[in-house]
Amino acid sequence: MKSVRIFIVLLITCGLFAAQPAFAAEKPIDHYFFEDVDYDHMAYEEFERFVYADLLDGFKETEVYEEDGEVYEYTSILLKPDKTITRAEFTKMLVSAMNLTSGGIKKSFPDVKPSAWYYDYVQIASSRGIVAGKDDGSFKPNEKITRAQMAVMIYRAFQSTVDFSATGTPFKDVPQKNYAFEAIAKTAGAGIVKGYGDTFKPNNFALRSHAVMLIDRALHQEPGTTDDELAVIQTVDRNVTEELLYSEQQNLEALEALYRETTIGYYLAYSLDSLSLLDDPENSEGSISMVQVGEHSSNLVSLNKRFAEVRVDNLKVHISMSEPDMSFEMTIDISGNAFLKKTEDGTWKIYNIVQDEENSEEMFTSAMTGN
Repeated sequence: MKSVRIFIVLLITCGLFAAQPAFAAEKPIDHYFFEDVDYDHMAYEEFERFVYADLLDGFKETEVYEEDGEVYEYTSILLKPDKTITRAEFTKMLVSAMNLTSGGIKKSFPDVKPSAWYYDYVQIASSRGIVAGKDDGSFKPNEKITRAQMAVMIYRAFQSTVDFSATGTPFKDVPQKNYAFEAIAKTAGAGIVKGYGDTFKPNNFALRSHAVMLIDRALHQEPGTTDDELAVIQTVDRNVTEELLYSEQQNLEALEALYRETTIGYYLAYSLDSLSLLDDPENSEGSISMVQVGEHSSNLVSLNKRFAEVRVDNLKVHISMSEPDMSFEMTIDISGNAFLKKTEDGTWKIYNIVQDEENSEEMFTSAMTGN
């Protein structure tokens, strides 16, 4: 995917600035590039959204190798979509995706120790009635979660924010006496869970890809508000307008502050990484001018309680650059789509911006030719 970043394209293609690791993100940019989920995977969009919005970290694997006497270290991120998911892992995923905090009375489980990585997530989920544990009072955090258990947790978690008035066609392997009957029927009626024809296979273990897809479907059924719509547009417009201004000024402190206030996840890491391309005093001889041509428009594409998409059109910029040994100018169109997530404190932040494919190709061509 190609993101809207004016100066990084120019700087990389023209070689005007050298990269310096001066601006550190909470997570390095390469931790957002996963290798085991292809574009054609059924859950690619959901995985990308969860990874880019910092809802899912994946599994970091590091390989050390030697070449020409030098030792190199390569880190890759794997999502393992076909791997089963434990009750603790799913609880963390659900709590994180919903930005949940502690609710009422927490339930203690003898097999969930305060030192465990999942302790806080289980405590939050229990305080909100999402998890109740086993009949013997335990939680069994490392036990693989079943499709039925997953449906029950999603139903409980979203019962106050998703319309579950419709009831799906009953599955022949989920009788009314089954503890998960209502949850499966209601989540199926809402289009969150799907079966295998007329069966649901409630006792089958769920996969990581299934977990991400189900939570994502539920999240996108929570309605947003008019206030959310206004805040989303304001965030995008501020990011676009101030980025142009500060990029032209090469005001790195202002850019860093802007990115930390308006972006998260992948786009924050990407933005801070790109700042390093400007942070080299040896390149002070050159100049760059960026002037927006006309006015851009920002229109809401989709909005729910926690995610939003905004379409930015007619975002055209005239750029002039000069160096002692070269100069050029061009007008480029960097229109595209911005994707946002509501954070824990209620603010909307951009986790990705995708530039129109045709404009991106034209921009790279123009940068290379100087037209």
